[in-house]
This record gives sequence, C-alpha cells and structure tokens, in this order.
Amino acid sequence: MVPKAFEAGYPNTVGFRKVVKATILVKKKEGMSDEAFIEYYNSVHAQRAVPILQRHEIISYNLTYHLNRDRKMIQDIMHNKAKLLDYDAICTFVFPNYMALAKFLYDKDGAELNGDHENFMDDSQMRMMVGDEYMLIENGEKVG
Repeated sequence: MVPKAFEAGYPNTVGFRKVVKATILVKKKEGMSDEAFIEYYNSVHAQRAVPILQRHEIISYNLTYHLNRDRKMIQDIMHNKAKLLDYDAICTFVFPNYMALAKFLYDKDGAELNGDHENFMDDSQMRMMVGDEYMLIENGEKVG
C-alpha cells in the first residue's frame, strides 16, 4: 500500500490519469552527431535503464528526439516562426505513484546509471518536470 502522500494525481479532480509523469529535457554532448546520440541513447543507455525501471513498477518509458531534421522540418512548416526548445531529446517516465519514482531515483543501479550521462549528454543542461496528465484525447478518441 502506498501512503496517501505518495499517490499520483490531484485530489478531488477528474480527467487526470492518476500517474506520476517525469519529463526530462536532454541536451546531447557537445560535438556529438545526431546519429551517434540516437544510437548511444537508444542502444546503450536506455537499454541499461529498462530492467532497473521494470523493478520499480514503470508504466512506460520513451524517448522523443528533437534533432536537426526535426527542427528544420517544423521551421519549414511554420515559415521559420517556431519557438523551439534548445534541447535534443525528451525522456518520459510514467510511474503509478511518487513512491515508485522515488525508489527508482534512489536505486543504487539507477544512481550508477547517472555516471553514463557523460557519454552522450550535457548533464548540466538537464531539466525535469514532474506531474500528472490531464487527458483530452486518447487513441484518437475524446476522453470522458
């Protein structure tokens, strides 16, 4: 049983998923190519994270890239008026509650994984946002 203080979601609300979603903004290591960044993040770092996350009730874990190709494409679509974030990837974790997130963050294997950041990202630029999601459309259908 998870203590009430560690439950997901906002009390007395509807429409939220009642999950804890941690979104991490990532900048690739200076001088690293887009291709090398994707290869290392997908094939090495993320693969090492998967079994650790699975020990801590992870619901989902995904990476979204925002690299040169993506920046050019959206600027072309928006006639160079897009106000883009200066980050190269977004890493998203979804946990059932704050306790599961905390257990992952303080897992000794998870902490050791932080040492791998220097191989592909600029750790000093990493930013995090944590909260619940208010769902409006899921699987193409309006929610609620």
